[in-house]
Amino acid sequence: MLALDASGDPLADRLRDAMDLLWYALTDEEHAALDARTVVPESCTSLIAAPCCFIPPPESTELTPRTEPLRETGWRCAA
Repeated sequence: MLALDASGDPLADRLRDAMDLLWYALTDEEHAALDARTVVPESCTSLIAAPCCFIPPPESTELTPRTEPLRETGWRCAA
């Protein structure tokens, strides 16, 4: 949205308006967590995962088909 603001594109305002309902539904804690995120500068053209964040896949991977949709009831993660 910062890039859209910088270019004068009105899409940033339309996105903010569309997200208002979500924002106002969040708790103060959730607002603080989102506000504390780091903004990646526009000059950054690629993101590199830190080595501690990469977990290699297991040697043998057996997939079990899921018959019901995945439902998350208590989400919380850093963006």
